[in-house]
Amino acid sequence: MNFKKNLNKFAGLILLISVVALLPYGCSSSGAESDGIEIAVNYSMKNVKPFEESQYNVNYEILPLQLPQYNNIKIFLNNIEVYNEYIFISTLRETIIIFDSKGNFVHKIPKGEEVDQISGLIDFMVNRQENKLEVLDNNKIIEFDLTGKYKQSKEYEKIYAVEYGVSGEKRVFLRQKNSMNDYSFLIHPQETDFEWKTGQTKTNSLNPKHFHTFNNSLYFTGYSNNIYKFAPSDTLPELFAYVKNMNTDKTVRDIDMERYKTLCEQKKQFTYINNFFVYNNNLLGFTLFSGSKGFKILFDLEKNKYYTHPLTNVPYSQNNRWVEDGTEYYLFPPNKFEENAQKINNIAPGLYQAMEKAPKDYKMWIIKANYSKKE
Repeated sequence: MNFKKNLNKFAGLILLISVVALLPYGCSSSGAESDGIEIAVNYSMKNVKPFEESQYNVNYEILPLQLPQYNNIKIFLNNIEVYNEYIFISTLRETIIIFDSKGNFVHKIPKGEEVDQISGLIDFMVNRQENKLEVLDNNKIIEFDLTGKYKQSKEYEKIYAVEYGVSGEKRVFLRQKNSMNDYSFLIHPQETDFEWKTGQTKTNSLNPKHFHTFNNSLYFTGYSNNIYKFAPSDTLPELFAYVKNMNTDKTVRDIDMERYKTLCEQKKQFTYINNFFVYNNNLLGFTLFSGSKGFKILFDLEKNKYYTHPLTNVPYSQNNRWVEDGTEYYLFPPNKFEENAQKINNIAPGLYQAMEKAPKDYKMWIIKANYSKKE
């Protein structure tokens, strides 16, 4: 009789283990953090080493952008993406300008109310599986080929988004950059709300970009301490990594940024994570914020060590960037070089030398920062 009871208990245990094994991996912000990579940067930054001590070198190249006459790119809330020998640059509420890999002008998508024009640009992302450009324009998605030629439009109802991500047949909308909604992301076509916000404040956060693509998977950060990975075959995003020293108090709501910052300082916690990029299978990059101050950090998974970003405190290098195949791309206005030359030389002499040799009679440069392992 005891043997039969023990056998039943053993069978029940096996069934429980099987059920647990079949549970979706990290599909919720409340999922087990042990399933993801732990980012344990000290609030004091004591465990963040200088980039020079890392196993990587960085070399700089300046790419002048050949803008058509009378055209300009304002260095304000731009999005930049690089894919398949093309560079895509947008400015908030304006349009998208496309260049080739050498900086030559390819096309400027017209702004207007026609079907093949952009009327109210919100965000864009390249659909890498289908080799097309998708533009979030008010409540519709306009599709172009990689040279900017119109393909088709798709209407979406009741979506009030500020950023846009693509993962296979799934579309991810970041709905608000303030804390008035309970959920940060909306996933289509299943219309699923994803990630309840934590550490809410009344202050908008305008620090692009929340979405990044690496090896056809979409990576994104929200308003918790989590970083998600969304592969084309996934039903919901999976937990990829999480920040250990982050304020994740879900009771913190409806307060201003200064009060929130004070609370985080008292607890020695960061306020949020943003600008997450995958350089290669071993190197991650992100910005941790303490209040409104951001710290750009590289995380070497192979060494399990943190390093300061080589362009920390270089003007215009906080945002307006993209990472593709281990290379970073930044927008930099040449007319700002002289007034910042000494600071750039002190922080990144290699970048200063590249800028010193670059032609100054252009409206916009792209800084290419190429990362490679030391020999």
